[in-house]
This record gives sequence, structure tokens and C-alpha cells, in this order.
Amino acid sequence: MMGAAQRTLLSLDADLVAWLGEHYGEPDWLRAAREEAWTHYEALPYPHRKEEAWRRAPIDRFPLETFRFLMLHEAPQLTYADLPPFWLRHLNRESEVSGTLVHADGALVYRALRPDVAARGVVVDDLQHALLTHADLIRPYWGRGVWTRAGFDRFTALNAALWQGGVLVYVPDGVRMSLPLQVLTAYTAAGASGFPRLLLIAGAGSQVTLLHEHVSQERTPEVNSEVVELHLGERARVRYVHLQHWGEQRWSVTHQEAHLARDAYLQWSSFSFGGAVTKDFMRVELLGPDAQALLHGVTCINNHQVVDQSTYQHHVAPQTQSNLLFRNVVLDEAQSVFYGMIRVEPEAQQSRGYQASNNLLLGMGRAHAIPGLEILANDVQCSHGATVSRVDEEQLFYLQARAISRAAAQRLIVGGFIEPLIAPVPQHETRERLRDDLRLRLE
Repeated sequence: MMGAAQRTLLSLDADLVAWLGEHYGEPDWLRAAREEAWTHYEALPYPHRKEEAWRRAPIDRFPLETFRFLMLHEAPQLTYADLPPFWLRHLNRESEVSGTLVHADGALVYRALRPDVAARGVVVDDLQHALLTHADLIRPYWGRGVWTRAGFDRFTALNAALWQGGVLVYVPDGVRMSLPLQVLTAYTAAGASGFPRLLLIAGAGSQVTLLHEHVSQERTPEVNSEVVELHLGERARVRYVHLQHWGEQRWSVTHQEAHLARDAYLQWSSFSFGGAVTKDFMRVELLGPDAQALLHGVTCINNHQVVDQSTYQHHVAPQTQSNLLFRNVVLDEAQSVFYGMIRVEPEAQQSRGYQASNNLLLGMGRAHAIPGLEILANDVQCSHGATVSRVDEEQLFYLQARAISRAAAQRLIVGGFIEPLIAPVPQHETRERLRDDLRLRLE
């Protein structure tokens, strides 16, 4: 289906950067931003294991020489029924959502938004197209992050220079949505390297839930560099769910950052099941008083997979709250790494922060948990903790004594370990898919 479209593989160079701006008819400021990002890319080295954030990530195993840029010409515009079954499995029914957008190999192939939602000014669109209609809205938020700016590292520079398959989600002031939006980023067997980007802007007093799924079916090693930016206005309420089901040969680096204004609330859930090696950066900036962020992370990995997570909870304003709980299930010879930091600035008095990483080993794999605190204020409540353990043999014995096989008993215990982080996820269908994914991996 996707193979019918004309495809061109292009070399990564300055000419490609200039050509992209011309091809998409981008505004001058964005073309300049692409060119500046390419300058950063050429000047910066790739991260190395002497850097604390990469000390336990196997950057030396990344297939960096395989970067390939795929241009998909005249991408087919599909109906929902025409979407491949593999993609549909990762999507909720359209009756259960306010809108759906699907990118395949960096090109838009499907988009639908309920008319009543569109009439209220909500935008869910391909970022290239949105730049033609909402450039003035996008520009003030472009590349504003600390970890998502072009000059942060070579991966963010590469994304800022060559991004395609971008998504804009915009909810105007005061608009409250009861049904979620969903976005699928997919790469087919004929796909190449990925440079997706997501920009979410939630206006003052707005409310939105976004389900963001990632799938791929590549046959050869590919590298992914993704950037996600979330901007919450005053009193905005956002639930963002990042679901990662990359194929076994995709090596992924994702930089994600959220900015919260006064009294904003963010519930951020991240689920990682796929990929060969995944390096995730997650940062939340609590910029206004009474801003609150709840961060949940779940990883279930097997064979020789590696997932490395770096998190940063930054309290800038007083009376802010952040609460992070990550739980990892490590099977076979896989490896998980968690490196987290809570930083409270001097002016962020009466703030509260918590951070916990719990890891369950079911094989010969390893789990590293390194939480940390940087407290510069004197009237705060902040703490952290980490655990690494195997399944309790007494619990297994208790269940086996009730005619439950050892394998089934282990699945029950792991399910109970993960369930507190699945239960808050919006949408029943999404929760059931996560439970099924967990069961399949354990079996």
C-alpha cells in the first residue's frame, strides 16, 4: 500500500537542509533555524560515555553510519479502513477519540478531526502544513526548550535541521476536550531514519489528552532522533501518553520537554517496549506558582534490549509540585538505566518533589537506578528512592500452592507491579493494549 508512493533516499548534507526549506515553502525564520541547526550538527561531536547522561548507554553500538533520509513523494491519502492492521492495532476506534493523525515514513497519510472540535479552533495537523496556516502561533514556541534546543547535542541538532513528519496540536484558551486525540508515527519496512517532531500548545484554561504511539517494521538497523515539546498555559490540564513500540532494529534517541505556567497540571506517561537501544531524555519545567507535574514511566524489555532514561524535574517557581514514578521490568539479558534529578531553585520555596525508580529483574539482565537532588531553597519537601529486586520466591510459592503454574504466577506478580501505572492511562482500549503487550512479552 505504502510501496506505491515514489521514494527517494537523499544524502545528509547542507544542500539537503536548504532543499527541505525550499521544497516545503517554509517561512524564512524556519529556514534560518534549519541552517543554524546544521551548523550545530557539524560542530558538535556525538555524545560519548564520559558524559554522565551517556555513561551507561551503549552509544558506541549505535549504527550512526546508517543515517538515511527518505523523501516520500505524493504520499497516499488513506481512509481509516485502509490503514494496515498492524497500525490499527495501536489505534483506538474513531468513535472513542476527537481526532486521529497518522504519519508514515515522515509523510501524512491520514488525518481526521471531529467537526465540532475543529469548530472550536482545535488544530491537529501535519507540522509542515500548519506552518502555512499557523506560523505566527508556532514561531514563539519553536526550539525554546533546554534539552530540545538545536544546540543541546548532535541528535537535537540533526532533528532541528532535517525534521519531517512533524505534528502540531493546538488547543485554544478555555477549550476543554472530553475525548482524547491520537497520533501515530509509523515507519514501514521500506522506511529509513526518523526525524519526527511534536509541538503541543495548550492555551490558558484548556484541557486535552494526547495519545502518541510509535511503531516500525524496518528490516535493517535505523536510527531515530525525535523531539517533543509541550507548552501548558495558565490553568491548562494536559494528559500526554508516549507509547513506544519500535521494531527490533530501531535505535532511538528522544528529547522531550514540558513547560508549565501558573497552576498548570501535566500527567505524563511514558511506555517503552520496543527498539534495540532507546535513550530517552524527559524534562519538566515548573515555571509558574502552583504548577504540578505527575510523571509515570514503564519499561518492559527482553533479549538484549537497552532502555536508558534521563529525567529532570526543574522547580523554578514557588509552591510547585512534581511526582515521578518509573517502573522497569527487565527480562533475559536486557538492561535498564534510570538517571533522574530534582532541582529546586532558590526562589522555588514551599515546593514539593518526589522521585522513585523501581526495577524488577526476571533474568540475567541488569538495572541501574541513580536518583538525585539539587536543592537550593530552604523550605521544601523533596525526596527520592530506588529499588532493584527479583520476584519474591515466597510470593511465587504462595501462588503455586494454589494450583497456579510458576509462569502464570510470575505474570500475575509482574502485572500487579505495573498495574498502578497503567490504571491512570486514559481510554480503556489503550489500557487493555498495554496489558496485552505486557502479557505477550512475559510469555
